[in-house]
Amino acid sequence: MTTDDEIIRRIRERARPGTLPPPASQEAAAQLEAAVGHRMPPLLRRIYLEVADGGFGRGNSALSLTEDRDEPPMLEAYLAWREGYGADYPTPVVPLLTWGCAIWSLVDFSTPEGQMWGWDPHGSCLRHSLFPEPLTLAQRLTGWLDDLENFPAPLDETDCPDCMSC
Repeated sequence: MTTDDEIIRRIRERARPGTLPPPASQEAAAQLEAAVGHRMPPLLRRIYLEVADGGFGRGNSALSLTEDRDEPPMLEAYLAWREGYGADYPTPVVPLLTWGCAIWSLVDFSTPEGQMWGWDPHGSCLRHSLFPEPLTLAQRLTGWLDDLENFPAPLDETDCPDCMSC
């Protein structure tokens, strides 16, 4: 099992010199956590406060806490997801990074290990486009560091008639 320290070391080693943005501020992390109602999972918090304010992960696409780069800052993205998804949105689930083609990885702030969630609107209805994955944040990051392209995928097929018509 890979430790948090090993993951952090590997993220730093993987980045080309000067490509990671500086770490985020405690204030930026606290503002996001207040909106979500939960603290970031410890590994994610360490990465943002000790390593970089986004820009890591698959395609260097982890959202920034503070800057609007290719995607809006994490707090803005989180609020948009909650509003767009509606009343059934699991409020501690926060968008983390995009895979392209409208596919996302999200992380559950209510779990200390950072339970991962996926978003893939291709072939399913809105209700089933967001789904928990059998991965933790450490496992998702280790997969990226090991060059594995495991796109988010739902655990089970659904017999939802709305999904079947997609």
